[in-house]
Parts: sequence; C-alpha cells; structure tokens
Amino acid sequence: MHPAHPRAPTFPSPLMSRRHSTLSDSLCMLFLIGMGEIMTIGNIVARNAMRFPHREALVYGDVRMTWARLNERVNRLADAFLAMGLRKGDKAAMLSENVPAMVEANYALAKIGAVFFPVKTRLFPQDVGCLIDLSDACVLLFHEEMAPMVEQIRGGLKKVKAFIQVDGEPRPYAIDYEGFLNSGKPREPAVEVSSDDLYIFLCTGGTTGVSKLAMLTHGNALWAAYSTVSHMHLSEKDVGLQVLPLFHVIINNCLNALMAAGACVVLQHRFDAVEYMKNVHEEKVTVALVVPPFLFSWIMAVPEAIAYDVTHVRAFATAAATFPADLKESVRKYMPRADLFYSYGLTEASGGTVTVLPPDRQLDKDGSIGVVGTIFDYRIVDEQGRAVPAGEAGELLLRGPSVVSGYYRREDETRITFRDGWLHTGDVVREDEDGFLYFVDRWKDMIKTGGENVFAKEVEDALLAHPKVQEAAVFGLPDPKWGEKIHAAIVLKPGTEATEAELLAYAREALPGYKRPKEVCFLDALPRNPSGKVLKYKLREARST
Repeated sequence: MHPAHPRAPTFPSPLMSRRHSTLSDSLCMLFLIGMGEIMTIGNIVARNAMRFPHREALVYGDVRMTWARLNERVNRLADAFLAMGLRKGDKAAMLSENVPAMVEANYALAKIGAVFFPVKTRLFPQDVGCLIDLSDACVLLFHEEMAPMVEQIRGGLKKVKAFIQVDGEPRPYAIDYEGFLNSGKPREPAVEVSSDDLYIFLCTGGTTGVSKLAMLTHGNALWAAYSTVSHMHLSEKDVGLQVLPLFHVIINNCLNALMAAGACVVLQHRFDAVEYMKNVHEEKVTVALVVPPFLFSWIMAVPEAIAYDVTHVRAFATAAATFPADLKESVRKYMPRADLFYSYGLTEASGGTVTVLPPDRQLDKDGSIGVVGTIFDYRIVDEQGRAVPAGEAGELLLRGPSVVSGYYRREDETRITFRDGWLHTGDVVREDEDGFLYFVDRWKDMIKTGGENVFAKEVEDALLAHPKVQEAAVFGLPDPKWGEKIHAAIVLKPGTEATEAELLAYAREALPGYKRPKEVCFLDALPRNPSGKVLKYKLREARST
C-alpha cells in the first residue's frame, strides 16, 4: 500500500536515487550544477551568450539568431521596458501565435523580474479581455494578426497603459515593437531577480470552461525545465522544433528546456503538417515534440509531409492524450533512430515530466504514463484521502519544487487544489507492482449511473478497439432513471462508415451492462483546447440543447 505518511520530502536536494529513475547519477549532478549556475529564467540566454556566442539559438523562417544576437535583443527589450517604467513584479501580457518576439519578451521580462503572461489566442475576445484584466497586466504586446481582437477588447482593458504591436503598420494607439526594442541599450539589466520571484502566469487547461492563472516562480520553471533536459538528455548539440503554442505550459517544457540545454530552437508560427516536416528535414531537427500524439496521424496522412527525410530525429516526445501501440509503431517506422518518450504533466506542476515512460519501457509498459519523476513526492488516495493499495485507482497527489503556489487572485480555487501541502491533481491513476502509473480518468469525468461509478476512459478505451473508431469521448448526461446515462461521441477513421446500432452492439460485447453507452453520436472532430485535451463540457452543452 502507499504509505499514509509519505517518504521525507526530496527537496531542496530532490534528485535522490529512486528505483525507477530514468536519471543517471552524472545527469543528476549536472542538473544540480545547472540550477546553481542559472537560478533564473533570464540567465539562460545570458549564460549561453557567454558559452557559445556564435552558435545559432533561434530559427524562424528566414530569421536566424545566434546566442549573442538573441541576448543583445533581449537586453535591449528589457532596457526599453525599464525606461517605460515597468518594474519588478509588474505584469505584461502578450497576445500572439509563435513569433520570435514571444521568445524575446519571455526572457526580457524575466531579466527585470516582471511577470510574463502569454494569453491564449484561441479564446473568444471577451474571455481574452477577462484574462488580461485578471492578470493586472499594465502592458499588452500583440501580433498584427491579433489587432482585430485587441480593438474589440481595448476599451475594457483599463489597467493596460501601453500597447506594443509586433509586425505590420502599428495601429494609432500602439507602439512599434522593433522601434521600441531598438530604443533600449544592450547592457544586462541591473535588477536583482531570485528563484523565488514570480516568472510567468500560465492559463490552466480550462477543460471545464474556466481558465485560471497558475503562478510559476523562476525556481518552479527551472526545476521542471531541467527535469526535461535530464530525462531526454538534451544538449547544445540538439536542434528542437517548437510548434506548440508558447501561451501553453509547453513554453517551459520545450522552449526553456531546449534553451537551458543550449540547443537551437526552430520556431514554427502554428501547426501545419507539411511545414512541420519540412522544418524537421531542412533544419536537421533532432528533437521532435508532437502533442497530442494523434497529430502524428495527421502528418502521416499528408503525402507532401511524409516525403521529407526525418531519419536524423533522435528523440520523439509526446503527451496530453493516449499514445496507442499502433501509433508508436508508425513513429518507429518513420523515425527509426528516434527514442520515444511519453510523459504526463500539468500546469500546476510547471508542465510535463511529472511522469515519464522512457524508450526502453514503451512496449512492455504500453498504456502506462511512466514513473513519477525524481523531483516529486506522490501519493495515490481515495475520496476520503486514504492511501489505496497498488493496482487500485485513486487521485494522484504531488509535492515538489516545481509545484506552483496557487492561482493568481483565485484564493478559493487555490485552497481547494493546494491543501495540506499537496497538489490535488484531480487525475485518477493506478500504480502497478513495478511503480509504473496508468492514467484512469479525471475525477470530474466519473459517470455515476444506476448507483455505479464508471470512468469514462475505460469506456473510451473499449470503443477505440473498434477498427473503425479513430477517437472517442465518453461523458454523462442527466437521466431520470439512471441519474446519468453514458453517451459516446465518436470520430471515425477516414474512409469508414458506421452506425449507432453497430457501435452499441460492439459495446455490448466489450463492456458490462452498466458501463455500456446508451447513445452514440458521430462528429467530424472532437472539440479540444490548445494542449489537445478534449473539452467535454462543450460536448455536454451540445447534447443538452
């Protein structure tokens, strides 16, 4: 059984030996040395500019920057922010898809101790406005393609004192980004920033429809980033492709992790299968990250994309959704030299690598999300907070140096999620006899039907075994007889057809009676948030109207 009183906390020196750790002793030592050397996010670019000034740090289309050039631009931007009156602890928001200015703003604000808030661009304008207001941002940077949205919400942004436009002819109310950056001096900012200072606000997944702002300190972010560095053996020899949106916690798992290792980052504006594979091919990318895993299926379905040579990829990492065995085999065939990494993480723990399933366990532990990383203590408990025996499902609780302190200006939600010294993830897992975890479901996705508890993922997994089913989302709907009835939303594989009766008949063979869907609907695509998680509240709303 899991101990009622967990093992002693592993921090401030958390990289202790654990039975299932994927970190070697030498990597652990490098990890600790790196933490002491960098300490803050802003120091990443400053250190690398000294170590290898002439190596490429950032590539974006025709834009190619060395570490020296990137650090110079970051310093100029930081100095311009200071000259504007921005001070340590102030907040600056940015509304943009992936562009170099997002990278520069990330590190410039970190160097002066201001808090960066990259805003989700794919929300309704009113939601974007509410989040910017919630953040207390006094500066808003935005890309020209976001200008129409900014103009819709600008009147309500009473706390924003300056608007800075990236690219295009600046709107009358906006400052030109390049001119603003070049007004600053290239010196290192004389601002004392510590690992305990706030670094960034990141929106939580918002699968319930309500996003909160998780508060990451520099220390939180660095522990999580270096965990990724260590697990994936990242180094200055690597070239990583950053295509996932930087307004997501992936800014830490991918951008900060790659740059902390000294690797070159190839930045892609947004996901496009052909452009993705072209970048992998032309830039000789060694580290490919595809989240969620099904995006790889999209890539493989485009002939122009798979025509590129990608055999030089040494690491393929994914997370955020099921990584089925057949998809793993497709990746292995197409990227024969790539080690496969599958991880689980959450914004409240500063991102991925809470658990990692390493390359050598992908087959014998298929379906597992891996072992808990060495920087965390963890417990698996029932609804009363009691430890559950190995093999039984329970909520995953975490604590460690990358766990955030809470949500900005959301005290009630903070008290609920972070209590008794533990992060209550809301994720249900079970642990096997070897210490590998398996994701079961979200507590909130449990369906109570006829007095029984049914985890939606169990039903989804059964339906996914049908040869015509590509994706499945299962949820409960109110029912006067059963309390809740089980409903399944299905996306079929391209070129296939199926009926509701066919899938209900299949479910009768695959599931016990109380776990069978009562209804099935077919969709062209499931609604997802930017991290790839299915928005079941939207599915419920659609079926309830």
